[in-house]
Amino acid sequence: MWWEHLFLFLAWAIHYALHSAFAATWAKSKLGLGQKNYRLLYSVLATLGLFAVLIYGATIYSVLLFPPSPTSTYIGLMLSAAGIFIIKRAFRKYSFRAFLGLKKEEAGELVTDGIQAKVRHPLYSGTVLLVLGYLIFNPQLSNAITFVSLLIYLPIGIRLEERKLIDQFGDTYREYQQNVPSLVPRIFKRKQV
Repeated sequence: MWWEHLFLFLAWAIHYALHSAFAATWAKSKLGLGQKNYRLLYSVLATLGLFAVLIYGATIYSVLLFPPSPTSTYIGLMLSAAGIFIIKRAFRKYSFRAFLGLKKEEAGELVTDGIQAKVRHPLYSGTVLLVLGYLIFNPQLSNAITFVSLLIYLPIGIRLEERKLIDQFGDTYREYQQNVPSLVPRIFKRKQV
């Protein structure tokens, strides 16, 4: 049983490493597929990899970390629903077809309004809530490994993504970084000095 969970952790590590490597600017230029074709190939492979790891995690025998209750079920469902809501709101400012690679992505401006005015990475924020909610709803060790893997990867993924955004938007993005938190919105506004 323990080796299956270790393999699950390694599968997440490989998935995240490939996700970051193929999202890097150098990978796009090396393959020479053009932006639209590259994005479509990237989306298909990332989705297949994600589903492969999720299916593996769902099929291994895993112990419960605590007995589910109506309260934990409710809390888990509410957190997951909040995560889905945040992800959906974040996509309002982007073309979902361009995100998948079904349409050519236009070089746009930095989005800093809507939910992006509260957090810089709302897709990651929503994903954390979605996975945490599912862990509370179905408190198996395999789901805890999925959640911990996500938490380990996020600082790395955010750092790599923000490097690309700084290259693309320069000081505009640096100022945005200074004023808007990465994942968790501020409850109290900072005083302007």
